[in-house]
Amino acid sequence: METGRETNVIKLDEEFFKEFEKELQEAGMSIKDLRSCIQCGKCAGTCPMALAGLEFFIKKIVHAATLGLREIFLDDSSVWGCQSCNRCVEICPMEIKPYELIQAIRRVSFREYAMPSNTIDGLQNYYKLGHAVVVKGYENRRKKVGLPELPPTALGNEEMRKKFQEMLKNTVLAEVAPFPLD
Repeated sequence: METGRETNVIKLDEEFFKEFEKELQEAGMSIKDLRSCIQCGKCAGTCPMALAGLEFFIKKIVHAATLGLREIFLDDSSVWGCQSCNRCVEICPMEIKPYELIQAIRRVSFREYAMPSNTIDGLQNYYKLGHAVVVKGYENRRKKVGLPELPPTALGNEEMRKKFQEMLKNTVLAEVAPFPLD
């Protein structure tokens, strides 16, 4: 009997689910921990990015993560808006560690190249200059207020920048970077 309605079927990706579960374990979490989430929304209610207007779907993300629904959380770019303030961790009544979940999703997403394009630009800047965001004309702005043109960070210190780059070559970035680490 035909009802005229379309049926959506979600295919679970078991290999992807195992990889994600491993990421959670490395962060000190498990799928079982996520399943204890009561969906109260306190994490989103205290998130400065959500309060500033970022569409942040933490309930959907937690649900997708517990079921291994790969496409749902790989397609959700809100995880890239996290500013790492950890307010969500402090307020969570179930001690879910939403921040750690977001970081695990980011790591898995990065390996799948499922990230905003400006993330790659930021990573290239981070590797080459020691800063993810470098504002054009910063030298003149610094000079105008009496500061040296280059800041006392990796950006202005060649030796520090080279050490930083060597350190990054010993991280997962060396395996997955969509640009050469030279």
